[in-house]
Amino acid sequence: EEFANFDFNIWRKRYNQWISHLKSRILDVFRSIDRDQDGRVSRKEFIDYVLASFPSSSLEMNAVANIFDLNNDGFIDYYEFVSALHPSRDPYRKALDADQINEEVSRQVSQCSCPKRFQVEQISANRYRFGDSQQLRMVRILRSTLMVRVGGGWTALDEFLVKNDPCRKGRTNLKIKEKYLSPTGSTTKGLTVSRSNSSLSLYSSASAPTSPMT
Repeated sequence: EEFANFDFNIWRKRYNQWISHLKSRILDVFRSIDRDQDGRVSRKEFIDYVLASFPSSSLEMNAVANIFDLNNDGFIDYYEFVSALHPSRDPYRKALDADQINEEVSRQVSQCSCPKRFQVEQISANRYRFGDSQQLRMVRILRSTLMVRVGGGWTALDEFLVKNDPCRKGRTNLKIKEKYLSPTGSTTKGLTVSRSNSSLSLYSSASAPTSPMT
């Protein structure tokens, strides 16, 4: 019966007053919830923190979490947190950042010189899939630099691409592979090419050993 009269606007006003009473910034409150400092918190982390520090009920907090989680991905990031508490505050900031991130990612990836360009797929506003990996990585603008979430820290996008894009990493360029190699192995200009599942070896046709070492 108590929840039947729940009004999020009233709850939001109470919560903002509570933050003001603490003399804290919204950013400070969010950082208190975001213990691993990855820029987002799970619904459970959010609900547990609020219930432990602010007078509310589990029913209310489930409804509140649904409102905060704008894209329904099970997480609440800082922009969602601010937008829910202050819907009129800079409403286009998130879209602007997402556009800037996508533009810069596209610009840097376009520098790949491989015939088959290093693939980057945008999954959501700030999450991307790089190369053949199925892992989603968060991309954010931090201090005017585009950063990629790696493990427990952040790496600049250009450094991340140097380590993961084949033609920047220093591995055999795909142009060479496509020009000289075939899946089963071939002889081209005096070179015998042998290929295994794990490595690649080139031998002179005149001096190739009987059991090529890979």
